[in-house]
Amino acid sequence: MRRIKDWIREHYFLLIIGILTVLYMASPLGNTRLHSGHDFSYHLLRIENIKDGLLNGQLPVRIGPLFLNHRGYASSLFYPELFLYIPALFRLAGLTIETSYKLFALLTIIGCFVTTYLCAKGISKDKYMALITAVIFSACQYHIANLYVRGAVGEAQAFVFFPLVVYGIYDLIYQDFRKAWVMGLGFWGLMFSHSISLVIALCTTAAICLFHWKTVVLDWRKLRRLMLTAAATLLLSIGFWLPMIEQLLSNSFWFSQPWTTVTDNAVGLVQLLGTGYYDYTYSFDTGILLMCLMVLLLPKEEKRSGGRKKLYWFLGIGLALLYVASRYFPWPILQPVLNNIQFPWRFYAIATLFLALAIGLIIREKWQGRFRKEAVIAVFCVMVLFGNRYFENANIDYVKIEETAFTEKDCWYSFQIVQKEWLPKKTDLSLFETDPNRPVLTDQEISLPYTEEKKMGIVFDYGYGKGWCDVPLLWYKGYTAHYMDSSRVVPLDLSDEGYNGYIRVYFDESMTGGTVLVEYSGTKIQKASLAVNVLAAVAVMGVWLFEKRRSKKEKGKKPPVTASTE
Repeated sequence: MRRIKDWIREHYFLLIIGILTVLYMASPLGNTRLHSGHDFSYHLLRIENIKDGLLNGQLPVRIGPLFLNHRGYASSLFYPELFLYIPALFRLAGLTIETSYKLFALLTIIGCFVTTYLCAKGISKDKYMALITAVIFSACQYHIANLYVRGAVGEAQAFVFFPLVVYGIYDLIYQDFRKAWVMGLGFWGLMFSHSISLVIALCTTAAICLFHWKTVVLDWRKLRRLMLTAAATLLLSIGFWLPMIEQLLSNSFWFSQPWTTVTDNAVGLVQLLGTGYYDYTYSFDTGILLMCLMVLLLPKEEKRSGGRKKLYWFLGIGLALLYVASRYFPWPILQPVLNNIQFPWRFYAIATLFLALAIGLIIREKWQGRFRKEAVIAVFCVMVLFGNRYFENANIDYVKIEETAFTEKDCWYSFQIVQKEWLPKKTDLSLFETDPNRPVLTDQEISLPYTEEKKMGIVFDYGYGKGWCDVPLLWYKGYTAHYMDSSRVVPLDLSDEGYNGYIRVYFDESMTGGTVLVEYSGTKIQKASLAVNVLAAVAVMGVWLFEKRRSKKEKGKKPPVTASTE
């Protein structure tokens, strides 16, 4: 207890600014209703699906049982959901969907501030500079947009892990890369948060490494650590990305037909400098850009110092990333390769982080350690001033969501899948609205009643001999079907040739009176990759514990330091 009191006494200013920043960013969560957003209904539906999937015996949840009025939608196989198990567990504990989401959003805001502060402090070794960086990145306008305007839950999670990636890049370029695990943790977190943010981080890292290729490639120790980190990160996330690739290779999805282009969504100068929302493009942050201009106030140096060099490095990369978000970047050339990024302004997040680090270093260089607390307070005030203007322009909507909103029959929320990227290409979503309660239908157009089973399955009686029937579940690789009578259990063939992408099950002439179970059993690749993922996690934990114990032993063997007798 005394240690805690001493720590609080020593870090009281950090705690005050941290709490104020988090409270400011979380202020819309204090509304008695839940804020809305462009994709918000979809993400709430994902949380509810994880909860219901767990209750139905799925672990991990593969097919969302609530999606599309119980037809099943494989969002969990394509969209990373590891951290959404947190609000889903809140739901299982009895909390409302509103409270569960608000607690999760609060955790992501706190996580963003903490990781940014720790990584900035690791870079600068200056707690005030780190505090400035954490305030700017946590309270930036694009973070506000993701949380409250766009309802982009995945990108809000990515804000927690971008600082780890940037610290890893800095460690790779300017230090000995002994903390390679920081970069690995950052990419691992992005892998399980938001795939497009992962691609943006990879592109940024690759471009910086290419620019510093001598530092990376010619230093064998760094290159080896980088390769080992990449391998470990891939193994620790193989349970997600390998099954996703398997599904992409098994069928054609609407994902392969882009509904928008990066060229159309690149921002102009007005959007970069503004403070609002412009035809599905977003402004950057005027307050951050103005603070960057403080670099012009720095005194000239006869000889550039290492600190000044790193300052310009962060500033240059941040401005370069803003250029990438703009329409002046050659997106028409890169569009065939990077069109799945969809919106170049998604680069705002990582650009903000680099610029925030630069601003912290500018302030430290300009005032040489003086007015440190005053500088932090001034930066906080600037972010609140321009953030409030952004909040006013955003016109955040609030809605009241009833507890039964996602479970009602023919639920409107169950169809909120945004741009239907992971819907089979042959599926027409509008047909589900005109035919909401389609039964199991045989090739003779006989309707068969069915009951829903756990683990995303359907059970019905069949006794018509050779033929087929369409089951009202969307086909994804991993479904199985079995025919059962009093004497046998027979696996059945199935395909995706059913009505509107439904599963079609085939029967032979001997099947004249039995029960059929169609359920999502998963694939061999899903099960094997999950096992490898778990083993990799155990192995990494074992190595960490071994190294920690060895480090303690080495410290214990060192001779005690004695005072000099000279």
